[in-house]
Amino acid sequence: MELEALKRFMIDLIDESFGPTPVEIGQRWANGTLILKPDGDHQAKEVPLEVFFKKLTGIRESLRLLEQKLNSQAGLGVEDKATLQGYVTKCYGSLTTFNILFRHDKDKFVGVSGKGSVEAPETMTVGEARRRLGLREHGE
Repeated sequence: MELEALKRFMIDLIDESFGPTPVEIGQRWANGTLILKPDGDHQAKEVPLEVFFKKLTGIRESLRLLEQKLNSQAGLGVEDKATLQGYVTKCYGSLTTFNILFRHDKDKFVGVSGKGSVEAPETMTVGEARRRLGLREHGE
């Protein structure tokens, strides 16, 4: 196998293994509606659950990116990183309320486990995986 073919294979493997995968809403919530009903005779607000779910998963992806950036910051000390990571973990914990909407358990929010350790999913961007392996992007 030529070196370029091997690199192409590795890039495709990384894309498949670490690339974004679609997160599915639970079947019972498909085509559902979130209704925000204020007190009194004010107009209720209806939001399709798919729209709400997309925004929720967007928050999760942003938190994951924040974690990656936080962990790669050379200027932060271990104690500062731990403190900031604690805040991110608390955010995950607050969002566990919405786990009922996720179709697969692996996609759900996880905060602090019963043992006191953080159980955030390990993530890596495709670009980071390529850099770690010394591979170039598609167009390079």
